[in-house]
Amino acid sequence: MTAPSGRITIHVRGPVRVHDYQAPPDGLLVHSVIVEGPTRLVLFDAQFLLAPAAELADYIASLGKPLERIIISHGHPDHWSGLEVIAQRFPGVPIAALPAVRDEIAANGQAIMTARRAIFGPRVAAGPVVPTLSLAPGALEIDGVRYLLEAHEEAESRHQLVATLPDQGMLLAFDLVFPADVHAFTVAGHFDHWIAVLDDLATRPFETLLVGHGGPARRADIAATIAYLRTARDIHASSTTPDDYAARLKAAFPHLSESGWVDFASLMLYGVINP
Repeated sequence: MTAPSGRITIHVRGPVRVHDYQAPPDGLLVHSVIVEGPTRLVLFDAQFLLAPAAELADYIASLGKPLERIIISHGHPDHWSGLEVIAQRFPGVPIAALPAVRDEIAANGQAIMTARRAIFGPRVAAGPVVPTLSLAPGALEIDGVRYLLEAHEEAESRHQLVATLPDQGMLLAFDLVFPADVHAFTVAGHFDHWIAVLDDLATRPFETLLVGHGGPARRADIAATIAYLRTARDIHASSTTPDDYAARLKAAFPHLSESGWVDFASLMLYGVINP
């Protein structure tokens, strides 16, 4: 296997290894998480661009264990467009999501990918691969690894999964938390409830935090995301155009990287890009 263009961080917790793949910058620094149990693998999220998805598939194959399940965290296509590649490489593997996320992809996935192809071209999927398995909140065990699954509404997205690996001390917050050195995707306007969800996550006992975009995260990034959202909420309340919102938010956080994320998010927040 050639050296990856993305970055892979491996967390070893006894017999369990958690592989955190991060796409390169042109792939929005999207994370996909592979939980490697004693005999099987579970994949969370499938990338946006097809090239990182192919690299992710190669890495999964290199682990030499069967992929038991694919889990999609939420309905934004930067976390499931790459299923076009993953599903072809690992045919027959169940793809699971919260029922509301599955329904969202089924109803809007084609329109979303048609719109994204107009921007990103053939680097993204032509259409959606719709999850086939409903994921219920609560306890789940696969290959001896315990997961505690939660469903959250109206935060970074309309419907969002959070997964805890209690025996490994890991919290998978996906797009609810952003590292303190990058901008967040504020695409939906659910600022107050998103902050409330983060206030709750900040009280949880965990050692390792894994997120959906950006570099390695830590507990302090929850507070940083809350502070960012409070500022974004106030700017949104007094802005009438996406350009004004984006310019003021970038001016409020001049030290943060990935300012292009703000430009794209503002177009979604104000309905210019819909879906």
